[in-house]
Amino acid sequence: MVGESIGMSGTVPSWLEWLLGIDPSGSGEGTLWTVRGSLAWELWAILLMVAFAVGWVVYFYVREVSEAGWRYRAMLVTIRLGAIFLVAFVMLSELIVFLQRSELPYAVILVDVSASMDLADRFDDEELREELDRRVRAAGMDRVTRMNLAKTLLIENDGQLLEEIEKRYKLRIYFVASATRVQSGERSELVESIRAVEPTGQNSRLGQGIRTVLGDLRGTPPAAIILLSDGINTDGETISKAAAYARRKNVPLLTVGLGSDQPPRNLRLSDLLVDEMVFVNDAVYFEATLRGAGFEGREVEIVLKDKKSGDVLARTTVRVDAKGQPQKVRIVYRPTQTGQFEYEMEVRPMAAEINDRDNARSKIVTVRKEQIRVLLVQNYPSYEYRYLKHMLERDSTIELNVVLQDADREYAELDKSALRVFPVSREELFKYDCIIFGDVDPTPLTSTIMQNIADFVQIKGGGLAFICGPRYTPLRYARTPLADLFPIEVSDVPPKRSQQVYSEGFVVRVTDLGRISPTMQLGDTSSQTADIWANLPQLYWMIDAPTLKPAARVLATHPTRPGSRGPLPLIVMQYVGAGKVLMHLTDETWRWRFRVGDVFFARYWVQTIRYLSRSKLLGKNRTVELTVDPSDVQHGESVRLRARFFDERTAPVADDGVTIILQREGHPDRRLTLHRNATSRGVFEGVLSHPSQGTYHAWIVSPTLEGKPRSVTINVDSPKHESQRTQMDKLELIRAAKVSGGKFYRFSEATDLADDLPEGRAIPMDALPPWLMWCSWLALVLFLSLLVAEWLLRKKKGML
Repeated sequence: MVGESIGMSGTVPSWLEWLLGIDPSGSGEGTLWTVRGSLAWELWAILLMVAFAVGWVVYFYVREVSEAGWRYRAMLVTIRLGAIFLVAFVMLSELIVFLQRSELPYAVILVDVSASMDLADRFDDEELREELDRRVRAAGMDRVTRMNLAKTLLIENDGQLLEEIEKRYKLRIYFVASATRVQSGERSELVESIRAVEPTGQNSRLGQGIRTVLGDLRGTPPAAIILLSDGINTDGETISKAAAYARRKNVPLLTVGLGSDQPPRNLRLSDLLVDEMVFVNDAVYFEATLRGAGFEGREVEIVLKDKKSGDVLARTTVRVDAKGQPQKVRIVYRPTQTGQFEYEMEVRPMAAEINDRDNARSKIVTVRKEQIRVLLVQNYPSYEYRYLKHMLERDSTIELNVVLQDADREYAELDKSALRVFPVSREELFKYDCIIFGDVDPTPLTSTIMQNIADFVQIKGGGLAFICGPRYTPLRYARTPLADLFPIEVSDVPPKRSQQVYSEGFVVRVTDLGRISPTMQLGDTSSQTADIWANLPQLYWMIDAPTLKPAARVLATHPTRPGSRGPLPLIVMQYVGAGKVLMHLTDETWRWRFRVGDVFFARYWVQTIRYLSRSKLLGKNRTVELTVDPSDVQHGESVRLRARFFDERTAPVADDGVTIILQREGHPDRRLTLHRNATSRGVFEGVLSHPSQGTYHAWIVSPTLEGKPRSVTINVDSPKHESQRTQMDKLELIRAAKVSGGKFYRFSEATDLADDLPEGRAIPMDALPPWLMWCSWLALVLFLSLLVAEWLLRKKKGML
C-alpha cells in the first residue's frame, strides 16, 4: 500500500564514514546504519512500472541500429536501469539513513598455556616441517613448539591477525591452564604479552576456561571464541561439554589444533641389567627393557658404548613389539681390558620421536682378570679329556689340576698338573672354583668325598660340570649324593641306550634359553652365534635322558629325538644350593675342533668355566636390591619389580623363591611372587598389573633377610599429569567446533580466521544526525553521472 515503510541495516565501514563526513569511531566502537523510506505508490504498481521500464529499455536497445555488440548494449541497458532504480526507489521513496554509534561485538582468543604446549612435535611431512620452521623463525622464535605456533599465528606480520580482528570486534585475549586470566592492553602491549608468555601450567582446564570467558561476558556474549590449543584437557569439564553450553549462548568455537594428532612416538630403555663384575674376554650380557610407543613393528638399532669415550663397542637390530608391549633386548660384548668402565646401552633416536632423553641407560662394570682354579676328573683318557686338558693348560687364566683314575703312579710325577688321587679333604676341594667331572668310576670315591662335592656346589657356591660317558656317569651314581645334583632323572635313563652310537650324526640345536645364555655365545653377535651353532660339526654319541628335573634349564637338544619336555636334552643346567651345575649328555664336543682347531671348542669351554666360577668375583657382598620401573605410574599402567641378589649364592634355590608384600593404606596387603630371570641366577622379576590409584609400599618378605627389609615406594596417579599427555586431541577439538556451530582449523589453515568470524551483535550507543539520502548531493551526483555516462557511451558508437 501507499506509504508502506521499507528498511535495511548494517555497519558503516570506515571509508564510508569518511565519505559521509562522520567522525571516525574510537577503539572498540563502530557506526550502525539503518535505511528507512516509504513507497510512493502501491507495490504492484511499482513492480509493474519496473517491469515495463526493463522491457522498454531492452527493446529499445535491441531494435536500435548500431555497430555496438550485445555486450556493449547490455552495459548501456544496465546504466539506464540504474538511473530508473535511483529515481524510483531512492528519490521517490524519500530514503533516509539513520546513523548511530555502537560498541563493537567482542571476539575472544583463548590461548592454552599448559605444559603440554611446550612440546616440539616432529612431523613426518618434510615440507610441513620446513614451513613451520620458517614461519616460527620469522616471528622471532627458534623452537617449533606448540606454544610458539600459537604465538606465531597471533604476532607474525606485526600482529596482522589481531589487527584484522580489531577492525570489526573488541578483542579480548585469555590465557588458560589451571586457571583462566584475561590479558588487556593496546595491540602492541598484547603482542609483547603473547611473546613473553610461557607454557608452565601443570594442568589444563580448557572446558572451565570457556565457561569463565562466557561468564565474564555474560551481558554481551562474544561473536566467537577462538581456541588455540592441543586439545589436551586434564581436569574438569571437557571442551565439547563446554561447547554445548556456548551453543546455547549462540557463541561458536573456532578451534585451532596445535601439534601432531599422531600417537606419541617414543623409544625408551629402562631397567638395565648386567653383572657388576665380569671376567676379561668373557661374553657379557647387557639386558634392558625397551618400550617403543608409536614405532610398533619398526626396526631400531641398539648400541653399547663406552660412556667416557663415546666409542661404540657392539650393536644389534631389534624389531619393536607389534602390540607396543615392553620387551627384553640384549646385546653381547667381550671386554678386552681390565678396569672399571661405565657402559651405556642406547636405542638410537628415530625421526619424529617426541623425547630422546630416555633412550639410554648406563651401568658401571668392573672387568677383572682372575685365575680360575679348575679340577678335571676322568677315569680314562678319552678324546674329550685329552683335548680339554691340553686346551685348558694353554690358557693363562686357568690353573688346572687333573685326576686320571687309570693313569700309572708315575703319571703324577711326569705331569705337573696331575694329582695322584681325588682331593680327600673338604678344605682341599674348596680351594677350587670349578670341577669338571667326566666319566669317573665311583668305586674309589667314598661317600664323604661325594658329599664334599655336593657341599662344594650347595654351600661354597662352586661350579660343577658333568660330562657323561659310556661307562660310569651318570648311571653308576643313581644312589649317591651326586644324584641330587643331576638335572636329569637317572632312574629314567635306559641302560641299553647308554652306550648307543648313532649311525647318523646330528647337529646340536640350541634352545631359546640357550641363545641368551652366556655360556653358549660363540660369536660376537646373536646372529653370528646362531650361524656358528648351525654349522658346527656333527656329534654321534649321547645318552638318552628323557626325564628332566623341575628346575632343569635346557640349553641345547638333539634336533629330532623326543624327550619328556620336547627334544632329548643335550646340555642342561640347574641351580643347586648356592652353586650351578651343568651336564653334558655327550662327550663329543671335541669334534667341534674339526677344520677350525680350538676356536669354538675353547671359547665354549672357557666361558662355561667362567660362568660356573662367577661366585669367585662376588667376594663377601651379600646384599639384595629391590627396584621398581617406573616408580610413578598412571592408573591402568603396569609396574615391573625386580629383586637382585648381588651375591647370587644367597639367592633362593626355587625359581619363584622371592615374595613381595604390597601395602596400601586402607586396603588389605597384597602378595606378589617374583620369578627368576632367564639368564641371571640372582635376579627375580614380577609385574604388578593395573594397580589402583594410591601409594604402595613394597618390601621383600621371603626369603628372610638380615637387617631392615628392602623396600620401595610406588605412586599411582590419576588423571594423567599434563606433561605426560602428548598427542593432540584432534577429535575433541573437532567435536567442540561442531557442537558449538563453529569450525576446526589446522595451523596452516588458520590464516582465514578473521574472515570466518560471524558478525556478532553490536550494542547501540549515541544517535548521530540522519542522512537524507533521497535529496543528498551524493544521490544527485550519482544520477547525473549515470546519465552522462550513457550519453558518452552512445556517442562513442554513433547512437545519438
